[in-house]
Amino acid sequence: MSKQHKLFATAATAALVASAIVPVASAAQLNDADSIPSWAKEAVQSLVDSGAVQGDNNNNFNPFNNLTRAQAAEILSKVKDLQAVGTEDFSDVKAGDWFYNAVLATSPEIFNGNEKGEFKPSNNLTRQEAAKVLVSAFGLTGSTSLAAFPDASKAGKWAVKALETAVANDVINGKGSLLAPTDNITNAEFATMVKRAADAASTETSVVSVSAVNAKTIEVKFNNAVDADTLKAISVVEGEGAADAGTISQELSEDGKTLTLTAEKIFKGDYTVKVPFEIVKDVEGNFVNPINAKVTANDKTAPVLTGATSKIKDTKDGLKEITLEFDEEVVSIDTVKINGVNYSAKAAGHTATVAVDLDATKSYNVTVVNATDAAGNVKDVQQTAVKVDVDNVAPSIVSVVPAGENKVTVTLDEELKGDSLAITGKVGTFTANVVSDVKVNANNKKEYTVTLNSGYLFKNGNSDSVTLTVAKEALSDALGNKNASEITKTVVVSKDATAPSVVDVETATTDGKVTSFAVTYNEEVKVANGLTGVKVVNSKGEILSVSDVVSSVAVSDKDAKTVVFTLDTDVATDAYSFELPEGFVVDTALTPNKTAKSAFDVNVTEAGKPVETSFDIVGAVAANNVITVDFGAKVKATGTGSALNASAYQVNGVTLPSDTEIKFATAAGVTDQSKVVITLPDGFVKADDAKAIFRVNAVQTLDNKVSNQFSKLITVTDNTAPELTSFVATDLTAITVSYSEAVKVASTNETLNDITDELALVDGNGAAINFELEEVTTDGKLVLTVDDSTKVASITTLETSDIADITDLNDVAQKTKVTVSK
Repeated sequence: MSKQHKLFATAATAALVASAIVPVASAAQLNDADSIPSWAKEAVQSLVDSGAVQGDNNNNFNPFNNLTRAQAAEILSKVKDLQAVGTEDFSDVKAGDWFYNAVLATSPEIFNGNEKGEFKPSNNLTRQEAAKVLVSAFGLTGSTSLAAFPDASKAGKWAVKALETAVANDVINGKGSLLAPTDNITNAEFATMVKRAADAASTETSVVSVSAVNAKTIEVKFNNAVDADTLKAISVVEGEGAADAGTISQELSEDGKTLTLTAEKIFKGDYTVKVPFEIVKDVEGNFVNPINAKVTANDKTAPVLTGATSKIKDTKDGLKEITLEFDEEVVSIDTVKINGVNYSAKAAGHTATVAVDLDATKSYNVTVVNATDAAGNVKDVQQTAVKVDVDNVAPSIVSVVPAGENKVTVTLDEELKGDSLAITGKVGTFTANVVSDVKVNANNKKEYTVTLNSGYLFKNGNSDSVTLTVAKEALSDALGNKNASEITKTVVVSKDATAPSVVDVETATTDGKVTSFAVTYNEEVKVANGLTGVKVVNSKGEILSVSDVVSSVAVSDKDAKTVVFTLDTDVATDAYSFELPEGFVVDTALTPNKTAKSAFDVNVTEAGKPVETSFDIVGAVAANNVITVDFGAKVKATGTGSALNASAYQVNGVTLPSDTEIKFATAAGVTDQSKVVITLPDGFVKADDAKAIFRVNAVQTLDNKVSNQFSKLITVTDNTAPELTSFVATDLTAITVSYSEAVKVASTNETLNDITDELALVDGNGAAINFELEEVTTDGKLVLTVDDSTKVASITTLETSDIADITDLNDVAQKTKVTVSK
């Protein structure tokens, strides 16, 4: 196979919008849209939006049909915007096949044939083949073990590496507990995998998925690790009729890519998870792309018993407590049976404890009756063997790290008896114990916060080395294991010199109207000088007195990181821009740090009186390749959202060139800033089109409203001049001249007009050669008569002061000053 290497036009495509093809329908317009499973709808919509999927002849997507190799090649060639270049010699792929260009574009960089030189276009694509082509197409890296899948050994050796990478990037998550590498893949499954692969390949950090795991948990997955300190800005908004979830806690996974949101009560119904604009960051300090993701929680699955363990120090002590583990939080258990005896169970989160007094040398099975989760789902009877864990090892300290200027976090390898840590500390030459307080972390009882007496710190610089000591036998676990010797740890604490920063701004409503807003910082703060220096501007750019907008400001009594601004009762609904001065708040450092100047927007809304953030374009008309757009309101002339920016406009999916003439309309010498006049540049329109799709994107009004999506069918006419490309001697006294498209020559009384003023022929010495127009061929070429065709060295197109006689079939004159040599 001889094949030139193709450079991918979008090697790190972040979303399925690479194709410039105008979509023929939305996913909702597919005839079988209702049959597309909920987990695939977003992915299918992305493929439809990109033009990669348009439905079959009956406008069906057929989500559960198996996908063929040819169909997969077609989708990936469009998603990746690949060019069909090179040569191909698969014996079962012929020019004229509907998939020929797709196979040409994707092979061998993405697809390979078999050892017989066959592509097998009609064969169903398997899951392991899908892993291979997606990893190749999107350039995915990384790997993870497949050991968690009991059928991993069924994967072909050639596919293992690709499967490891696909699983590591969450492109493939398994079918239940199985990898199923040789199973055929369906249309819906492949669409989902394509979107996952595109998300994983994105260099920008964004939300990959939002899903309701059960009635207590919503899981948010990112394609890159995120900064835990910025996640508080993420909120969950209840939809109409949804259950009140109560306080929602957050927990970030160790790899920083999965955020677990846990409800104090339960999730039931529709919710929107909001990641706000330019607040949440990844670990590299880049902002996470904002999103409002809708998720439906309707937990119908009962809790599953996953294990039962009992920890003992010695078998002679017997079993005193059994811990039951579940795959989700349980709220109650009717009874636990062991050897026919009923026991009570105390549920707490994902576990439940059972107090017993049993012989540790014997084996036991537990039967759990009516385990109930927070949604009321009940599993009637479950049984498992009790695993006995003999623990005679004393607890130890695994880490000591600073947690502030005068705070240290001490982490142990197991929980301590009574949640009590006895520890002392010394600084420098001081003999006094500088530990003033020790508190266990209620959410992780292996972790303690040790507070140091600040009076002893930073006497000789901005950092101090603190020596912490735990006495012999001071650490004791629940089984009575104690440390055999004194433990000493050293930690360095540093003076806080970092100012607090804003991480979130949220509004609060009363009776449907926004009555206050809260600014949350990344650490605890104090308001320094009230509203002094605070500036407020409304959507029209008017500078207002802050006292006319805000009546009071104070640190929240519920969260010392949050400052609450109470709005004046007469404040109008509008979009306000606030600027807080330097030092508006200070932190609680031993030497308080002042905040930098900050700015943000607040939308004050009232039920029935929403703040408008977008607007509808009135319309557009076109004549003679001049388009007039009526925005219905004054729009920006410069900067973001400028109506004079060519990138805001598309015709048939092609963005207008940057040098396109765009100006505001005028009437009686007066500029009308609500309308623009666009003149399509010469050479932009390649052919007449009475139904060209004209689009306007993200133009802004003077008060920052963004235009809603607008498209209209308009008429455009060919304005691309035919260009001289070649000539050839076709007889001793005749040459045939070719153009970039078919041309014609004007005639008078059925006689072709003279064109000697529009073409110049010269010989090798530069001398002019006389010619006559013999004819125009049926395919639009000129046949010229000369004395000796072999002497014609070059032809040049000339400007003419008269009306051009050489034009294309749409009467566009030839391009002049073009020279073609033999």
